[in-house]
Amino acid sequence: GGMLGIAMAGALIGSLVVGFSSSALEGWILLGLDLLLFPYLTWWGIKRIETSSMALPETLGHGGGSEEGLDEMMGAFGVAETDLRPVGRVRIGSKLVDAQARTGFVTKGAEVEVISTNGNHLVVKVRG
Repeated sequence: GGMLGIAMAGALIGSLVVGFSSSALEGWILLGLDLLLFPYLTWWGIKRIETSSMALPETLGHGGGSEEGLDEMMGAFGVAETDLRPVGRVRIGSKLVDAQARTGFVTKGAEVEVISTNGNHLVVKVRG
């Protein structure tokens, strides 16, 4: 945005310098066009960037850090592979997944139960 703003300001000033150095009428015409076109082109450019590959997506796709199949793990039991203070990793079956303790801390090796999902990680409680 900063470089785009500097380039736009340079183009605006450059067009006015060229216009007024040619003739006063051309300078005033370019000033009027600049005042009409630059706000519209700025708005259009911002809208265009939102949908371009330069913008961050609303959600991450495959390989972007999201875990698939977390909802299927609801109610499953597993083992804490690391301490959850309150975030760590748990093993559910053969899968190692990021997890968050619902309350307090969970020590490594404790049996846990999946109670919900939150984005790309599980929310667990100590089994029992």
